[in-house]
Amino acid sequence: MAATELLDALEDLEDLLRSVGADSWASWAARAAGGIAAGGDPHVIRAAFGGMGSLNDLVIHPVNGHRVAPSQIAEVNERLSLLRERIYAAATPGE
Repeated sequence: MAATELLDALEDLEDLLRSVGADSWASWAARAAGGIAAGGDPHVIRAAFGGMGSLNDLVIHPVNGHRVAPSQIAEVNERLSLLRERIYAAATPGE
């Protein structure tokens, strides 16, 4: 996946997260995109995917303080999952 695809996925993630009020992770996505746009190593993004409290642990749900209707929880989390997969794959080229 090209750097532009990684940037697009990070921007999509930022938009999704801002729309539900997950501002901390949305800010991370914006910083990560800025780093990649400036020529940074995409491998550093992988650090957000491991350990407690990682991006993999994020679940968008009203009980977590997110702005999402109960009828949209499954759809929004599926979109989040797909974006995480795209970003991780793009940050690990050739692996």
